[in-house]
Amino acid sequence: MKIVILLLVISAPLFGQNVDYNKIILPESSQSSDFEERLVQLAWRNYPGNEALRREVNIAAYEVKESTASWLENIRITGNLNEFTINKANDPLGRAAFFPKYNISASVSLGTFLNTPYAIKKSREALVITQANINTQKLAIRNTVLKLYNEYLMRERVYKLQAQALLDTETSHKLAEQRFRRGEISFETYSISLATYNEIMIAQLESERDYKNAKLDLEQWIGMRLEDVR
Repeated sequence: MKIVILLLVISAPLFGQNVDYNKIILPESSQSSDFEERLVQLAWRNYPGNEALRREVNIAAYEVKESTASWLENIRITGNLNEFTINKANDPLGRAAFFPKYNISASVSLGTFLNTPYAIKKSREALVITQANINTQKLAIRNTVLKLYNEYLMRERVYKLQAQALLDTETSHKLAEQRFRRGEISFETYSISLATYNEIMIAQLESERDYKNAKLDLEQWIGMRLEDVR
């Protein structure tokens, strides 16, 4: 029993920790020198799905205000303007007493005392949910953008390596072609050189495609060309 209680005491603060979501995605006012952080900022600002979430938070905030003021719907204020209430000089007999200028009435449904507090709580919970969705999106945006950037860097490196390999293979194949024309190597040796050159060329084309696609995937999230990021 003592062990269980000790574990509960130790673990309780862990579940109570709060995440600072302003550090998950830095505010626009914070211009980080880290290129990766800049990409995350751009994705958070430019990705269209984020705008919908921001507006949902606004709507939820409006609904909280609306539910808080809903009890005012039971208040009625009416006016009674006529020749007697406007100009008392036209009322020598005092008939304006039967036509008061202002009539104030109030009606309160018994359900108001129960429904209004629940409506307010419900709207506040909806606001908390929309704010939680925003925080969830922040985590998702950061995770996705950083992964895409890592993929882009890897594809860029592979592309450059394949380009160098193709250049080396092309030089070697041209030399083999010259030697074959001079009769210094057999057709079989030349064919092997040509096949190797073609394989490297195909690998280079595939790596170029993957590199460009990785760049496009990243740019889709940040909403601009990678070259234009400052």
